[in-house]
Amino acid sequence: MTSALRAALTAIFFVFVSLTHAAAQERITNFVSDFAIAPDGTITVRETISVQAENISINRGIFRDIPTLYTDRLGNRVRVGLEVDEVRRDGRPEPYVVERISNGQRIRIGSADVIIDRGPHTFLIVYRTNRQIGFFPTYDELYWNVTGNAWEFGIDRAEAIVRLPPGAAPVQYDFYTGPSGAQGKNGTATLVEGGVRFVTSNWMAPGEG
Repeated sequence: MTSALRAALTAIFFVFVSLTHAAAQERITNFVSDFAIAPDGTITVRETISVQAENISINRGIFRDIPTLYTDRLGNRVRVGLEVDEVRRDGRPEPYVVERISNGQRIRIGSADVIIDRGPHTFLIVYRTNRQIGFFPTYDELYWNVTGNAWEFGIDRAEAIVRLPPGAAPVQYDFYTGPSGAQGKNGTATLVEGGVRFVTSNWMAPGEG
């Protein structure tokens, strides 16, 4: 093998390694949130979060920050309820703890003694929350940040399905994508039986939701 050929093969090898690393970038590959709203306003949320773990930020699991402390339209501080019912990783029950943070609660998923394998994993979080619905004379309103904006890695795809109580029908719906406060429209919204389905159309960078 000539030195020129060895150099070419080395260059190809490094390109291959670089491309392989890029393809395995740590990220959320799919974030699906299913909301079921009860007649009393309680919401049961099922979040299915699929990730590509590379033991960089995702070592033992993930944590999910959920705001439970808000300022309402009158300037009052409102605290909503949050009860975690179930947490799973790849279909099996997974250890978790719920911690208080400045504006809500953090669900810290995983065991301190277990480093998860590199590669794809799917986390399921099921929780219930109340006092999230605004009640007005002619309509009721749900305003919700589906993914949150605290993730330090990107999100390939996100989807939200809002299921209304029996007898209720959507009179208006909208969505925004991007950093907190942005009004991007990188997605679609469609009526489905019993509610509305939202799906993103572009990858979201860290800090976007």
